[in-house]
Amino acid sequence: MAGKGPYHTRQGEELMRYLEANRGVHVTAAQIRAHFEAAGSPLGMATVYRHMDRLVQDGLVRRYTLDVGDSACYEYVGADARAECSAHFHCKCERCGALIHMDCDELQAIREHLLDGHGFAWNAGKTVFYGVCARCRNSIANGD
Repeated sequence: MAGKGPYHTRQGEELMRYLEANRGVHVTAAQIRAHFEAAGSPLGMATVYRHMDRLVQDGLVRRYTLDVGDSACYEYVGADARAECSAHFHCKCERCGALIHMDCDELQAIREHLLDGHGFAWNAGKTVFYGVCARCRNSIANGD
């Protein structure tokens, strides 16, 4: 990114390094802020939101708000992965709140059937399946 812009401040560069190191991980603004505070380099919430909004606008980060009242979560996708989100499906754990990306040939076949057989273009990037993730199911089975 040439010139003086939002990523060429110390805070912006640190945030980009953090996001790049956590590519594919969903984080909230509060988690980002907590990370930098724990690392001894605190960022204010306004700074986090300002940078994240710009990164979303630039297509480097995806913002997800799944349920009314939930905090948005962000995922760094980078410039080379802008179209990937439409190729997989989302699952949200109703117990821990994790947002999981799932590549599934069976669901892709249903998506193709809806298009070919019914003329309906399913937007997989905006479709969310709700349930309980493997970690939480294991925790429940172990009596946690």
